[in-house]
Amino acid sequence: MLADRMTWKEYQQAIKRATIVLPVGSLEQHGPHLPLGTDVVIPLIIATRVAERLKAMVLPPIAYGYKSQPTSGGGQMFPGTTSLEGDTLVHLALDILRETYRHGGRRFLIIIGHYENTAFVGEAVDVFLRDSPEAKVVILAWWDLISPKLVEELWAGVGFPGWDTEHASIAETSLMLYLAPELVRADKILDDQAARKPNYQIFPPPKDIIPRSGVLYKATFASREKGEKLAREAVDAIVEIALRELK
Repeated sequence: MLADRMTWKEYQQAIKRATIVLPVGSLEQHGPHLPLGTDVVIPLIIATRVAERLKAMVLPPIAYGYKSQPTSGGGQMFPGTTSLEGDTLVHLALDILRETYRHGGRRFLIIIGHYENTAFVGEAVDVFLRDSPEAKVVILAWWDLISPKLVEELWAGVGFPGWDTEHASIAETSLMLYLAPELVRADKILDDQAARKPNYQIFPPPKDIIPRSGVLYKATFASREKGEKLAREAVDAIVEIALRELK
């Protein structure tokens, strides 16, 4: 299931019949309570659970992402946030897809774990398909698959601020409490938010649109139980999409 744990012979036998799953994350601050690799941990574990049900192959994740944005990740000001230029991410994803296609892979499922990555991964896929006529690719972000009903349930009483503002907050903290609790600094979970959230971009970003903690909303309302519900709904939805779109 995990490509990097296979021998080349095992990989050769599996590649032509398997759906290939590629998680794409980032190395980015997630407040004082979550690790820098949160955007890799979540899609990678989701990918392995999806792969178990699909008998798919999971490639090693892309562990760096496009630049953190001030109102969706805190921006580039935090130590540890290590980002790629957009064209670097495009070429990295493109090279991985082309190499895997050369080996015989034809069905690709890309799971996005970092909000800012989607457009650049989409560009990579668009270029990839120009010379890979037999390939089929689905790109999805796990948060886009969470139903309005579950959002209403899990954010009851606090209000849902939008997925961009959910950085290091209820969703990611809950998922980490469920998927990788040993990585959560539970005693450091806090609520925070920026003084304002403009609906336009400002360069360089002013300090009042970036919370000092790096937490963009109410992380103390997270729980393991919420994380389990989020993970189950995301995995179920991804499996259904893959079975329908990657026949």
